[in-house]
Parts: sequence; structure tokens; C-alpha cells
Amino acid sequence: MYLQEILEVAIGLVFIWLVISLAAMQFQEWIANGFKWRAKGMEGAIRSMLGGNQEGQGLTDLLYKHPLIAGLSSGTHKKLSYIPANKFALALFDIVMTAGTEAWPVKHALDDVKTQVEAMSNPEQKKLATEDFEALLATARQIASTQLGDAAVDSLKMQVQNYAEKYPQLKPAIELALPQIDSYYQGLVEEQRKAASAGQGKDLTLRQIRLGLLAMESVYPNAKKALNSLLTGAEEYVKEGEQALATGRKQVETWFDDSMDRLSGWYKRKAQFIAFGIGFVLAIFLNVDSINVATTLWREPTLRQAIVAQAQAYVTENPQGPAVTAMPAATPEAGAAPDASQPTAETTTPQSPGKTVAELQKELQALNIPFGWELTAFDTGGKQCTFIPTNDAQVFGFPGKNELGEPVCKYISNFPKDWSSGLSKFFGLLMTGAAAAQGAPFWFDILKKLINVRSSGPNPSEKPAG
Repeated sequence: MYLQEILEVAIGLVFIWLVISLAAMQFQEWIANGFKWRAKGMEGAIRSMLGGNQEGQGLTDLLYKHPLIAGLSSGTHKKLSYIPANKFALALFDIVMTAGTEAWPVKHALDDVKTQVEAMSNPEQKKLATEDFEALLATARQIASTQLGDAAVDSLKMQVQNYAEKYPQLKPAIELALPQIDSYYQGLVEEQRKAASAGQGKDLTLRQIRLGLLAMESVYPNAKKALNSLLTGAEEYVKEGEQALATGRKQVETWFDDSMDRLSGWYKRKAQFIAFGIGFVLAIFLNVDSINVATTLWREPTLRQAIVAQAQAYVTENPQGPAVTAMPAATPEAGAAPDASQPTAETTTPQSPGKTVAELQKELQALNIPFGWELTAFDTGGKQCTFIPTNDAQVFGFPGKNELGEPVCKYISNFPKDWSSGLSKFFGLLMTGAAAAQGAPFWFDILKKLINVRSSGPNPSEKPAG
């Protein structure tokens, strides 16, 4: 039987597919970095987690500006492609607590007022109005971060009304904001009374989380709902203490990891589709026809054994597999440190596409496999050689020069001559593209197994004569 020959052909094919896959993965990396797919994908996933659309974008911007997250980037203009789950949870908890102490709803309600202050034409009046506005916000923050009471809320409302009297042009906007401010602080007062009656006012951190969630309701309602369901309500945190806080952070980390797993699945599917496209284009451009390669290897034992020897040498020299920067998952496993293939920011610069193709051509030529399009000069009969003939005085061909430097017109001499050979060529190129979609690590693992199978028994042709 021909089991040994079939195995050697398989090794040769897999080795060639490995080479094509390596080139395709380098192209993927170039495209992914150029379009920042990892970073944009992660930002989009986080935006969806935190409410989606404009609401989610606002909270995502705050998260990315947080020192814990911003510190992961190596530069001010680098977009993150990886965020550890624990840092995400800690930064989000800190933002929630800040929402209460910074009185977000008050700022949100007075956005129109602030816009009108910035639009004042009188510089002196604008300066005074800005100072008074900042003093008003400082009072709002102070009230939100201390023990609340009706008197404190009434004092703030009085300060807002006095501000409206001092700057009459701002009065309409302030009157629209007052009901929102009153509703927010009444909610805080009620929350404080509930906590006091249950003996839950001693832990400052817990109180800030509870009030922060309440403050987020009017600004980021969707994110507040998601966090509320994860944190199981502020009351349970108060009852269970620090252990519950640790559990809550773990729940947020799990939420983040689950979202990143979904993103990774989408990213891998996209990467595989792109790898197929790149592999198919490379196969067409270089004429790497898998069917033709397999047929040639079957017919030429010397070539087949030479490629098998090169494949064995490659596996021996690279026991851990090809050193490539593949398109990794959006985030490593929870708790795992990022490695070189998963940078925290888009910092890598893969080689140019032209260099990748040139290296691929060199590697394929070293394997002596039948690839590439053959251009042969022909007589045009005095007609002009052009890619797109538009009249009878022109003929289709590839303008070039011969060894003497004289202009000649060439055609592809190994192009399919009929529909059956064309169909075979198409499927051969398609097989190469489909192989590239599997990725270099996939083919390397198969190559090792095939070589191990072959090594388990000597080639009959290699046995010494008895």
C-alpha cells in the first residue's frame, strides 16, 4: 500500500499550509493594529455593559480616565486592548462612590446653567458668576458627603434661589433644575433615615456606595440597574460588611470576564473570516494551489522527501510552535497577567505587507514547491500590450522587458485552459484560503503529530539492504 507516501504528502501539505497561515496571521496583526480592532472592541463591550449609547459612553469615558485604568496605557494616545478584571471592578466601585460625594445629579441638573454662564459676554460678570456657581457646587458636594437633613437641603435650595436672583438671566434654567435637585436630596434624606433606623450608618465606604448608586440613578440609570442587581442592594452590604464588599467586587469581575468572553468569541470568529480572506488572496496572488501541490508531491518522491525533511527540521528548531503575534482574545483569563501577545495598549508595529509577501515568496521558493504564475512573452502582431484592451489595436497582456531590456508583452502560460482545469484551480486556491483560516498553531500541532506518526516506523526506502 501507499500509506507512507500518503503520510509524506500530508506532511508536505500541512507544512505549506503552516507557512501560508503564518503570513496570514502577520497580515491580520497589521490590519488589527492599523484599525485598532482590539481597543475599539473592548471599549464597545464596556460601553454596552455600562448602559450603551450616549449614557454608556459617558460612564466609559470616566472609567478610562480613572487612574487605575489610565495607568495601564503607555502613552496618552494609546488605546487599551486589555484591562484586568480586578482593576475594572475597583475603578468602577470608586466611580460609584464618587457619584455620591460629587453630587452628580446636581451637576447634571445645572448643566444648562453652566453653559449659559460660560456664554456670558461680560468678562467681569462671567468671572463672578463662575465663582458663585463653583461655590454652589461645593455646597452640594459637602451636603452629599455628610449626614443629611431637611435643614441642609433647604439651605442648598436657598443658595440656588439666591444665585438665580443675583443673575436674572439664569433664572429660567435654575427654576427648571430646582425640582430635580430637590427630588435627589429628598431621596438622599430618606435613604439616610432608613440607614440610621437600621443602624447602618457607621461604615463610610458602604454609605458612599449606597448613596453613589442613588446618585447614578438620574445620570446613568441603566448602569445603576446593572450594578444594583450585581451588588444585591445596598442594604445587604450594610448587613454583611466587608465580606459582602469583596463578594460584590468579585461579582463585578465575573460580569466583566463574561462580557470579555463574549467579545473574544466574536473576535475569534472575525479573525478566522479575515484569515480566510487573506489566505485566499495570497493563494491567488502567489498561485498556491493545494490540489496541484498535492499532485506534484505525490508524483515526485525526491521533492516530497525534501519537504518532509524541512518540516522535521522546523519542528525540531521550534518545539514550542511558531513565534507569531496572533489575534488574541480581548482579555486573558481572569487573574492572569498579560503577556507579549496581549499588550495593554496598541503599541506593536508589525512588518509591512510588502515585506510579509516577499518573505512568504522566499520561504515557498526554498521549499521548491510548484507555485507562482508563469509569464511568457508572445508576439502581439504590432498591437499595443495593455491590461484593459479597449479597441482592435490593443491586446491583453502584461507589459515587461526581456533579458536584453527590450519591451515585450507577456501572458500567464500556466493559467487554466478549460473549465475543468479552472474548476480544479479554484478549489485548490480555496483549500489554501480555508487552511489559512485555521491558524498557524492549529497546523503546527497537526504537523507534529504527523511527523511523530512517520517517525514511529522507518520509511521502507530508507531500510538498509539485508
